[in-house]
Amino acid sequence: MMEISLYIHIPFCARKCRYCDFYSVSVDNLSFVNQYIDALGREWAGIVDSGMVDGAVINTVYVGGGTPSLLGVDMWGRLDDVLFSRIDKSNISEWSVECNPESFSIDKARVYAGCGVTRLTFGVQSLNPRELSICGRVHSADRAREVLGDNRIVDMFKSTGVDIMYGLPGQTVNTLDDTLTSILSFPAVKHISAYELTIADDTPFGHHHKILPLPTEDLSSDMYELINKRCTDRGMYQYEISNYAILGFESVHNKAYWTHKPYIGLGASAHSYIHPKRWSNVADAGQYISSISSARNAIIFEETITPTELAEEILFLGLRNAGGIDEDDFFQRTGIRLSEKSLQKYAGSGLLVKSGRKYVPASRGMLFADMMARGLMT
Repeated sequence: MMEISLYIHIPFCARKCRYCDFYSVSVDNLSFVNQYIDALGREWAGIVDSGMVDGAVINTVYVGGGTPSLLGVDMWGRLDDVLFSRIDKSNISEWSVECNPESFSIDKARVYAGCGVTRLTFGVQSLNPRELSICGRVHSADRAREVLGDNRIVDMFKSTGVDIMYGLPGQTVNTLDDTLTSILSFPAVKHISAYELTIADDTPFGHHHKILPLPTEDLSSDMYELINKRCTDRGMYQYEISNYAILGFESVHNKAYWTHKPYIGLGASAHSYIHPKRWSNVADAGQYISSISSARNAIIFEETITPTELAEEILFLGLRNAGGIDEDDFFQRTGIRLSEKSLQKYAGSGLLVKSGRKYVPASRGMLFADMMARGLMT
């Protein structure tokens, strides 16, 4: 029986952050939002009717964005009526919702829990007021602390995660340490995603890249090491280059992506993968609604993944997470043998650690996943 993960994209934001290049739109028309929610239900119905997921069970659900917590209680109820009620929830092991502290409320949390949500993840990024302002975040540090310190979320959900960023303009090791120390002090927090700032060209940060006071490469490396230490001290382990969790509180949904398990994405700009096919929807909410209304799908791109492409992706992703690479499994899935010379070289230099049949990256080794992936294919 095939297990699939379901991603639902809610593209609405109160304001776009200055570093963000994900597809999102402002929420200023409730009628449009309702049309979008209806389209999500129709897209899922079309997928079910196509037979694409016959015999499959949904293992994880992830509602991401955008800012899903912008949806009011009534809108979430509509989402439940047109989509969630049509999903077999009996095999769901994890159901996550992305939240912004500013638009989150306990009333909304109760509705999430009533639908079956088991995990919240908060986009905090920083608890330094200056860094939040530079990034264009809509929440305050005080509001983030208020939300994370509310023990009612511990009672309602199995897990709470927090996203932070490092390498921000003007950020120092000390300001990052203050953010980490505060976030990790909350008992509710069982998971940390720590992403290094990446400058995308078509963003405000990208347009002003040359004048941004960005940390040096050495300083960013020090920040990475600090995150590792603080999370380890809190009892978390690094299970992927940017993700730390207390054992048992890892993101099951994200692990599905990293291990090439099948997933279906619903909504504008959402991606899907059922081997060997991968496809994505149009990155425009208006076009998405129109396409779903007329054709029950909004696919704008699709491809068939070759064995070589699959091998490269398995290596790159496997070398970024604690699961590592199993030589025998890799050969069975791709028909390609890894370079023993390169395996020994990376193990000898401390980038990889041999564990039974697997080669697992050291924390430092995760930073060189791309380089090692190329070497192991030659």
